[in-house]
Amino acid sequence: MGKRYRLYSSIPAWGQSCSVAEVDLAALRHNYAAVCRAVNEKKSGTDVIAVVKADAYGHGSPECVRALLLEGCRFFAVSCIQEAEAVRATCLHAKQDASILILGYTPPSFASRLAELDAIQSLLSYEYARALDIASRDVGVTVRAHVALDTGMNRIGFCAHSEEEILDAVDQIARACAFSGLCVEGMFTHFASASASSDTESGRRSDVQAARYRAVKDALEEKGIRLAKHHVCNSDGLVRTNDFFDAVRVGILLYGAHPAKDPGISLLPVLRLKTVISHVHTLLPGEGVSYDGIYSADSPRTVATLPIGYADGLLRAYSGCLVTVHTKEGSKKAKIVGRICMDQCMIDVTGLGARVGDTVTFFGEDPDALSEYAAHANTIDYESLCLISSRVPRRYVNGEGEGIADE
Repeated sequence: MGKRYRLYSSIPAWGQSCSVAEVDLAALRHNYAAVCRAVNEKKSGTDVIAVVKADAYGHGSPECVRALLLEGCRFFAVSCIQEAEAVRATCLHAKQDASILILGYTPPSFASRLAELDAIQSLLSYEYARALDIASRDVGVTVRAHVALDTGMNRIGFCAHSEEEILDAVDQIARACAFSGLCVEGMFTHFASASASSDTESGRRSDVQAARYRAVKDALEEKGIRLAKHHVCNSDGLVRTNDFFDAVRVGILLYGAHPAKDPGISLLPVLRLKTVISHVHTLLPGEGVSYDGIYSADSPRTVATLPIGYADGLLRAYSGCLVTVHTKEGSKKAKIVGRICMDQCMIDVTGLGARVGDTVTFFGEDPDALSEYAAHANTIDYESLCLISSRVPRRYVNGEGEGIADE
């Protein structure tokens, strides 16, 4: 694969480790194809933009991008220019061309590098567009761009929350489209509550956002400004609505997690978080497990220690969740007990016949396990995946256990 991109750690990549995040690239390709079918059943001709920011949600950008290229994906979205560098390098290595949209901020002083990467930069405001235009003209390049429209997320973008703001946004976008240092190809917004149904307050908020977006789009077209690409829906929006415009940005669905309990799409988990038992001992009655002794028992229990903790991305709040212990007698469920430590955690394996060296899986085999872990920690699937640290090597397989690469 050439140069390795490990964007979140300087820890050397080892081929062997007690803990591993096993990434099934065949499942990733399956999910992309399933999403494409679902999208085009709702609206034919809609492009699918694969969101691979945050190192492909913790799965590993180079390998995931390469797998998606093999499945026919030709449009990716990332957060920053460093991630765009990684995706472009993978595309060049695979001898494939693809569009790369940077959703976040890039300093205008990087205009020449944006042009070299042929990356599409989001325009976060009129002032930013003007600064990027000046920087581009100063170095004699033209930067591709999509307009970010703030219809209610209140994060980035040209403001379009009221009739007055919509008129101002249309005027500012029209002026930005005329900048000679920019090639404005599209426009997008981001729903703040896309998973909610239309009969809820949050769902109606998404409907309002879509209406604001359409008002800006229609007003621009009345001025003769017809942008080639419009996209408003993320994974949540894809499940909720058919109003896709020209493209959808799909992230969490690609990795087999659901923004809704039933997304109506046949998805496979892509990442399995696994480790091994490093120690087994008997917990005496009245003795506590781990810091603060929040777990103890009235009778002797068998406790197994696992060499993985919150520094690896196993949140302290996962205490009480179930794991699968793969013993010689078969696979059995066990509970995480006591506080999860920085580098270790404990599970109750009483009566399971568990031994040192047995494999333990946290999530990735059961399609619902990741969501259960996230809900237990009062968070979301996205965070549970992205927080798996670089200390846990990614092992890539292509189908059931067929290893193809290690990080």
